[in-house]
Amino acid sequence: MKHWLLGGLALVVAGPACADVGLLERIVGGFSRDSLWKNVQERCLVPATPTHADCVIVDRAQGFVLYKDMIGASHYLVIPDQAVAGVDDPRVWNDSQRNAWAFGWQARDIVGKAVGHSLPDTLLGLAINARASRSQDQLHIHLDCISARAHEFLVNSDIGTQWRDLKFDGKPVRAMLVPAEQPALSVNPFALVRQDVGGDMGDRGVFVTYVKPAGGAAGFVVIDAPADKASGGNGHASDFLDRGCKLGRALAAGQ
Repeated sequence: MKHWLLGGLALVVAGPACADVGLLERIVGGFSRDSLWKNVQERCLVPATPTHADCVIVDRAQGFVLYKDMIGASHYLVIPDQAVAGVDDPRVWNDSQRNAWAFGWQARDIVGKAVGHSLPDTLLGLAINARASRSQDQLHIHLDCISARAHEFLVNSDIGTQWRDLKFDGKPVRAMLVPAEQPALSVNPFALVRQDVGGDMGDRGVFVTYVKPAGGAAGFVVIDAPADKASGGNGHASDFLDRGCKLGRALAAGQ
């Protein structure tokens, strides 16, 4: 029964061509809420010179690691080089010196390399989930292609330079545009959300991407996705991303 379950999970997660029961065995059998942090420490931070393939970038000066996630060929994680639980940690919102979002955005070309061809900035995004929606108690910002649903949402939503209440997949979110003619992320989305919300930030998911509409202002869209049972919000900002990078792969097929 266990092997049947693991095989089924492998097919669902990775697809028939990439089913790896051994991988799922390790996920199911060895899962814990600190396993990500342990792996990053052992593979990327403890060795004097990291050699593990998952340690894509280790930048001790900036204090971040770009780490290859185990699921999704184009999925990467931006992780601090010290123990930080997640968005509920006050250091996340009070640190004016380090910008994990800017670090991840600067490394965005890695997604195109994983897919096999360069991708436009408008198909890439970063997301962090709220405390109630995460599986690991080490802060990690997801980097990958945006989903088709996210692309449709961005195209059809009226997003301006002030926070606006919207719905994504029926769930309440708030969105604002930070104008930027060039795709250089100079603001910290954590700071933008905190300035407007204040209070306990552990119940906020955050998503960031770049837009360049033909008839509108280019810039970074910041999405605040609250975890709020009363309103139906789940704080799962990574729903804006697609581990299969379908839009990016379809772009290659059409070239």
